[in-house]
Order: sequence, then C-alpha cells, then structure tokens
Amino acid sequence: MRDPEKVANLPLPDNLLLPVPDTDFRDYLDEVDELLGFAPEILAAIESDLDAHAREKKRLRMEDRKFLESHTGDLPQLDIAQRNVLAQELDLAVGRPRMSGYAVYLFLMLRGFLGSLTSKVTRRFLRESMSLHAFLQSRGLKMPAGTTLLENVNLVSLRTRELIFDKQIERVLKEELDDFQELTIDSTAVKANSAWPTDGKILTGLLNRVYSLGQKLHVFGLENFPKGWVPRQLEEMGKLEFQICLNAGKPKSRGKMKKHYRKLLNRGESAANALSRELEPLQEDVNEEALPPSRRELLKRLLKRMGEDLADARRVIEYARERVFHDQKLPSTEKVLSLSDGSAAYIKKGARQPLIGYKPQLVRSQNGFVTSLIVPEGNAADSTQLEPAIADSIQRTGVLAQQVSTDDGYASAKGRQEVLETGVKILSISGAKGKKLTALEDWESEIYREARRNRSAVESLMFSIKDGFEFGELSRRGIDAVRNELLEKVLAYNSSRAILMKKRRLEKLRQAA
Repeated sequence: MRDPEKVANLPLPDNLLLPVPDTDFRDYLDEVDELLGFAPEILAAIESDLDAHAREKKRLRMEDRKFLESHTGDLPQLDIAQRNVLAQELDLAVGRPRMSGYAVYLFLMLRGFLGSLTSKVTRRFLRESMSLHAFLQSRGLKMPAGTTLLENVNLVSLRTRELIFDKQIERVLKEELDDFQELTIDSTAVKANSAWPTDGKILTGLLNRVYSLGQKLHVFGLENFPKGWVPRQLEEMGKLEFQICLNAGKPKSRGKMKKHYRKLLNRGESAANALSRELEPLQEDVNEEALPPSRRELLKRLLKRMGEDLADARRVIEYARERVFHDQKLPSTEKVLSLSDGSAAYIKKGARQPLIGYKPQLVRSQNGFVTSLIVPEGNAADSTQLEPAIADSIQRTGVLAQQVSTDDGYASAKGRQEVLETGVKILSISGAKGKKLTALEDWESEIYREARRNRSAVESLMFSIKDGFEFGELSRRGIDAVRNELLEKVLAYNSSRAILMKKRRLEKLRQAA
C-alpha cells in the first residue's frame, strides 16, 4: 500500500478532468485516515480480531474433519493419539483472500458516519461516491461486496472499538482541540429496533417462533415438529390479537377485550403445552454426538432459544391474566418487552413519549467532544451512572477535569461525594435536588452560576448526534450489538467535530493574518 494522500489531491478513477468534490464526506475520509496514521496500533488490533475469528473457524473445520474421520475405522496396528485443539494454538496458512484490516477500519468508521452499510440508500451512496472510489483506488483497494463488508466489520471487537475511541481522544488532546477541563453529562433515550409491545403480540410472536424453529430440525437429521392443530391455533391467535388492537381504547369495549383475551390466552396455553411436549424429548434425549461439532453448536443454540421462548410465553400468559382479569399490573422490568431484543427496556424521560430501548450516558467536553459513552442494561437511574461516567471520561482523556455540570436527575449524595473524591473541584448539579446537596455559599457563587448556565450545552450535543448520526434509533439488537453501534456513531461524531474545530481554528488564523 502506497503512502496515503488526501482525497482532495487524488485523481478521479478513469477521469482526468473532474476533481474529487469538496464535501464533508471527503473531509471525513481524510480525518479517519489520519487517525490511523496517528495510532497504527488500531490496525494491529483489527487484524488480531480477524485472525481470532479465522482461527475459530479453522478449529471448527478441524473438529468436523476429525468427527468424520472417527466414523472410519483405523488401519490395524495403527495407534493415533488425538487431543482437543484450541483456536489460539492454530497457525493460519494462505487461503482465500480476505478483506484487509485497513478496509475493515475504514468501513467501520463509515458505518458510524452513514448509520448503516446495508440500507438501500447507503449502498447506492457507497457505489456512486467519487470521493470513496478515489480514496480506495489510491490505496489499491476495491469496493467489497455488501455481505463481505458486514461480516468483516462485525468481527471488530468492542475492545478494539474502545481503543479507537481512546486514540481519537488522545489525538484531540495532542492537537489542542480541547483541554477536557470542563465536562457535562446527560442521558438520552434511544429507540430499539423493535415494535411497541402488547401482551397478545408478544405471546403470538413467541409461539410462532418456536413452531417455525421446530420446522427446521430436519437440517440436523431430526424429525420436525408435527404440524397437527398448532398452526391453526396460532392463526386464530393472530386474528384475536388483531381484534384486541381494533377494540383497544374504544368506549364500552372492556367486555369484548376480556372475551378476546380469554380465548387468546387459552389458545396460547394449549399451543405452549403442545410445543413443550415436542421439545422436552429433544432436550433430554437428542444424540448430539451424532452431529459434527459445528452443527452441534447450532443445535444447542436452537434448542436453547426454543426453551427460552416457551418459558417467556408462559410468563406472558400469567401476567396478562393478572392484568386483564384482576387489574394487577407488573412493573416493566418483569415483562417481556421485545421479541427481537431482550435487552431493551421501557424508557420514559420526563414528559417525553415513552419508548422501548436504551438510555446511554454521554459525557461532553467544553468544545463538544464525547469523552465517555456508557450504555447500561435496562432503565438505570441517572444518579447511579454519574461517578462511573465521569471516571471513565477522566481515564480516557488522562485529564482530571476541574468542573463537572449536570442536571438534578444525577442528584445523589453518594454519587456527588464519589466524584469529588476523584479530585474534581467543582461539581454543579442544577435543580432543587442539586441545591440541597450543595453548600449555599457554593451555590450562589459566580463559578457555580456559570456552570449551571453552561449545562445546557449538552443539549446541543444530543440534538447534533441524533440528527446528524441517527443516534436516536438503532438498527442492531442485543446489548453487545447496541453498544457497538452507539460507539461507532460516537466515533463518527467526534471525527466530524474534530474537522469542525480545525476549520474554526484555521479561520481564526486567517482573520488574524
């Protein structure tokens, strides 16, 4: 790979006349490329992730081959000792060409910038971008296929993404784009990639998934679940769920709703019992040793998924009956809220519309960089996240902040004391709760007044990162994938912020000249 050049100086592929257009995307490509030049260890970490995956695939292939060979008798008087092979012990030989670590890094950063690599709009943009094709051509790279892109980018570990985050902040500090002396913290609600839950929809979906998975057992040499009357029951449940949705909220609909729910829950219980009778023998008696190791792992995951879905379905039936017929409601933390994302929680912030999703914590520096991202499971109280988020920011920047500002959602005597014990001199918590925790002399001082005025700056971060980087809506599911996705968007936001701060500094120098 030749020495990197700025995109603006590159010739357009197969074109001697048109220059690469001057766009924010062109600037972004240069910025992420310069970050890799600043921290080449990022590339080594990505290559290590790709190697780890390749070794694991090789281990499974070897285990499968050993399994097949074990079904063939050894030659007489030939004694071959066998042992289990660990993935990390394997050496990778030359095989099919794989996507380079540099390309994986580039498209990881592009996914944060564009919000996706697989949407129709994004795929069209990537194919038609002159800036991107000139950038790839200058490095001897070609545009990978969509599935190749997704598979390889998803192999980058959270640890490697956090390394990119650390190096990004280190570079900001080195280039004096921020001193990280002043921090603000706030949380925001982000919508999970999941439909709004109703008990009927969740129950029907869970049982449909168990039945559908039961029709794929032939892939493992097992008999599929018999169709019998279960499909008809599930179809009737779908119709009843539709009727419940039609009558919800209408006057004098309580009697109809109870009638429909009684039928729905009774059918659901019958279907769950029938599916359990088919699943239990598989969980107890299936001969996994008759399958190659790779298939064995898939079957274990499938049976586990089916068992969990049936357990969740019974739980939904139980609390739905209590709610509909006995007016007893469970807290959202004890309910099944999503078919596709079991980590998502019910989030309600103030008077805003509630949603099913996550509540990440973001720490913002004075010049608008995100220095910490924490994505807790469930709807964690802001007051419990103050010290972990500030400590994470201080560790990443290597700078002990002198001032931290936040709202009274973070008001906690314990949390305040923990932050002050880190060495932070000023911790301003606005609102009535914050005033109770702050000495009157400090509260009325000019420095605390200024800190309270500056707290609203974090709202501009929330608007910018949601509007410009789709931070408010998720495309991936599960807590690990969600943390990866949100961190990618933070990385893209910080890169764009660095570009803006450099342009502002250059403009000041021009004006001074």
